[in-house]
Amino acid sequence: MKGEDLKFVKDCIELSARSVAAGDAPFGSMVVLNGEIIGASENNASAKVSDHAEVIALHQAHEKMGHSNLVGATLYSNCEPCPMCAFMAREYKVSRVVYALRSPFMGGHSKWNIMEDDELQHFPPFFGPKPEVIGGLLEPEAKKIFDEFGLWMFGEDSKDELERRIKT
Repeated sequence: MKGEDLKFVKDCIELSARSVAAGDAPFGSMVVLNGEIIGASENNASAKVSDHAEVIALHQAHEKMGHSNLVGATLYSNCEPCPMCAFMAREYKVSRVVYALRSPFMGGHSKWNIMEDDELQHFPPFFGPKPEVIGGLLEPEAKKIFDEFGLWMFGEDSKDELERRIKT
């Protein structure tokens, strides 16, 4: 973990709160290269289903850099990227992915291990090497917003919650 990781994850949590305030789901993401934010977004999936916060932030970084090779960059998110966002991170060749809240039912790291799939790196130029992945930073803080929004299926304890719901 780098010293700036907590700061940028906290910023993503704030973006997720702004996303909820704007009427969308609680997701926020940033792309950072050499300490500089080169992409940052709230979720926009209620308007366009593929406009996840990570996708928008990655596209912004692409536009700012003028290319799709984001080696050295870190993708931050308040929530584990879904499979679509995980593939995007691999295609943009980000070096690190850091997120707060785990997504055991839909995650591109914990459910479908796209982030650390060794085979993808054997298909250059489409995919970069597997990024370093750090999950669970500030998870309780991120979880509060999801709980307020009513999305119980995110977080480390969500499998326990599913069991409780099945029993009742």
